[in-house]
Amino acid sequence: MQTLRKPLSVVLGLLAAVVLFHFVLSPFYEDALDVISVWHVLNWFMALGIVLALAVTYVHRREADPDARGSAGADAAFYAAATLAILFSWNWFDDLTAGEGGQSQNRGYFWVIINTTFVMLLGALSARLWKDSPGE
Repeated sequence: MQTLRKPLSVVLGLLAAVVLFHFVLSPFYEDALDVISVWHVLNWFMALGIVLALAVTYVHRREADPDARGSAGADAAFYAAATLAILFSWNWFDDLTAGEGGQSQNRGYFWVIINTTFVMLLGALSARLWKDSPGE
């Protein structure tokens, strides 16, 4: 796992940056680009990022000393990743099966929570992996 920390950090950081960029700036280029189609492609990469986040937080949680202060943080990160995975899967599968009418407006609001949580969680994991990687 030690040798994978920096590459994983870069991948998670890039995913967080791309989702943040598209989430925040898409109103500026929605006339030139089909924003929804970009989300449909990004969702596949987000799914990969969430699986990586689950794996990283699980390993960190397993390695944490239960009596140490960092154990609560490792637990919180793992459960945040698990919650994100559940919400993302639920909403993404609905989006995949919604048909031509698209998702309901209520389901669309969940993307705000999912995208924000995705950026924050993967950004934090990226920073932690970079800091904890060997060779510093």
